[in-house]
Amino acid sequence: MNYIVRQLPQHLFWESDISKLDDIEDYKKIIVRAFERGDLEDMATVMVFYGKGNCREVLTQAIYLEESAILFGSLFLSVPKEEFKSSYVKQYHLI
Repeated sequence: MNYIVRQLPQHLFWESDISKLDDIEDYKKIIVRAFERGDLEDMATVMVFYGKGNCREVLTQAIYLEESAILFGSLFLSVPKEEFKSSYVKQYHLI
């Protein structure tokens, strides 16, 4: 089952085989990817499909989110930025 995946632009899942993504099993990946790489319509589509509560839980509990995803999540879900775990975790990449 991949109804929501077909509704979203395929470039959001560039590293995945879209035919293997499942709306239920891969919901965390889908929500995070829509908020990190999608546009406003993609975020709205995901919020309607999964509900604001599920989106809020996934985004606030994610260990790493890009700053833009935190800002959009904060705005759309009415959650203070400080409630996002990823606002406290810094990822460092070796150069």
